[in-house]
Amino acid sequence: MERSKIERYFNNGQYQKALKGLSESKPSAWADTTKLRCMRAMGRKDAVKYADQLRKRIAGRSKAYPMTTSERNNQLRYISLVYAEQNRAKDACVIMAKLCKKSPDVAALHREYAFALSNNSQLDKAETQLNRAIELKPDSANSHAQLALIYCRTGRVEAGYGGYSRAATLEPNNIAYTQRLLYWSNYSERTTQQSNYQLTQLWINKAFPEDQSVNNALNKVDTTRQLKLAFVSSDFCAHAIRFFIQPLLSGLNKDDFHLTGYSDIKNSDAKKGDHVAAAIHQQFDVFHDSSQMSDTQLAKQIIEDKIDILIDLNGHTSGNRLGVFAKHVAPIQVSWLGYPSTTGLKSIGYRITDRIADPSDLHDQFFSEQLLRLPNGFLCYRPLEDAPDINPSGDQSHIRFGSFSNLAKISSLTLDCWSAALLAVPNSTLYVKRQQLTNKNASNFFIQQLADRGVSEDRIIINPSISKAEHHLDEYNNIDIALDTTPYNGTTTTLDALWMGVPVISLKGQTHASRVTASILHRLNLNGLATDSVFEFAERAKELSELQETLHELRFGLRKRIKESALMNDKQFGREFGNTLRSQWRDWCHERNRSSGQTDTASLEVSK
Repeated sequence: MERSKIERYFNNGQYQKALKGLSESKPSAWADTTKLRCMRAMGRKDAVKYADQLRKRIAGRSKAYPMTTSERNNQLRYISLVYAEQNRAKDACVIMAKLCKKSPDVAALHREYAFALSNNSQLDKAETQLNRAIELKPDSANSHAQLALIYCRTGRVEAGYGGYSRAATLEPNNIAYTQRLLYWSNYSERTTQQSNYQLTQLWINKAFPEDQSVNNALNKVDTTRQLKLAFVSSDFCAHAIRFFIQPLLSGLNKDDFHLTGYSDIKNSDAKKGDHVAAAIHQQFDVFHDSSQMSDTQLAKQIIEDKIDILIDLNGHTSGNRLGVFAKHVAPIQVSWLGYPSTTGLKSIGYRITDRIADPSDLHDQFFSEQLLRLPNGFLCYRPLEDAPDINPSGDQSHIRFGSFSNLAKISSLTLDCWSAALLAVPNSTLYVKRQQLTNKNASNFFIQQLADRGVSEDRIIINPSISKAEHHLDEYNNIDIALDTTPYNGTTTTLDALWMGVPVISLKGQTHASRVTASILHRLNLNGLATDSVFEFAERAKELSELQETLHELRFGLRKRIKESALMNDKQFGREFGNTLRSQWRDWCHERNRSSGQTDTASLEVSK
């Protein structure tokens, strides 16, 4: 097969056809590199083994076919990319460092070296390489986007948001940059629900300009039968989602719902020996590994499974399958939990929330989905079974504030709140635990931001270590009061703190992301800890610090309070969740009957 035809297949995403053509081609450096590119694009796990073979061949200077220096370096670049993506980032860094040294003025090499460094948690060095890449080629959208991600991951979200804006401007037709801009807008204090919705519509017009509202489902119209309920997620593993999906699956009535899971875990290591993934798997009646399926293949599988209600747990986060939901493969499609705002898809008809996280009529018009508000909260929590005891330790001579939140959530407004609390409570300290703080650019920025607000460095304790979940929870015994982030609140971090007896002070905003902690506190009758201003945030921190008896009572009473609340009532949550879905199913059945002129909902079959 001609080389141009194979390249055309590759560029059109027809990787199997390209591989078939390569199998018929004469051995060459180009053929081997293109095969590796195809395997990488397909996400094949054996790509790393093939990369190893090519690397050994290069090192041995095989005479299987002639190879120019340019061809050799190009092959090494793709070997490095495969390594970086498949948990061999250290090896990728070795290769790219040598290539950059040989060709210091090639912007793409510095960008790819930065990619390897990022995946090896060397964000400072990656930042340096990306700045060099941008210096060499200022109009590279890819370089701006990569640097934006580093900024976001290290707590400099406003700079990151600007980087994604630059990338989207340079390549306006690249929907990935628009979606990243959309995702990170949730972390920006300048974002409103309206601006987020408008940005979502911009993405929708680029990604899915066709009408997604057409529903040609073949499902049986019957209001009383057992419904096939399915969840799509890339996080059915040892991920924060487990604390919420497991109690729901446990609480749903199995006579009413047949449960199917579609798991998109791309990282093979996340699947191996993961007892959490295995436990989640067992809670489903049917479980599919969809990580190697294309959107078209997954859509076909869902249709074959005759799913009645399909629930998305990703939204606009990485690894999402919104392309499948855009095909409207189930009669009812729902968004829940994994993303704090609207998906923008007309084909997703509903979003599960509550009246605290999304007050009625506050901004319903800025959601493409209809908001379904559960009466006792939009989530249910199942903490670690082997969580450590509540046992305050360390120096307790002064109030110890703390946060274990993602650095990306520590906005300028968050720092205003935290510094106000620290200044309101003399001699208090702030304990921050996050692995990204091993990077000097991140820690220096964080310390300087607090210094600019009057908080000296000697009052800040940074712990950048990585620890197992149970050891991570034990760190809460080193703090007295947790300080929440805004406009993107904690969810798991808020509940973890409360489970460990640490009260959480939060600042409410106008978006769902900024009201999650308020929703959680409401279920515990701790509404006073959800404040409305920076001043009130600091006042609450001062009051709580001065009421040592109240603080002690809270500390040792919170776990019991959570256990007895709706936050840990699996059956109640499952019943409310299930009843809400059943109600929407009845509406769907009635609408289908009305449009077809039928009345017997127990026997009507709908066809295309």
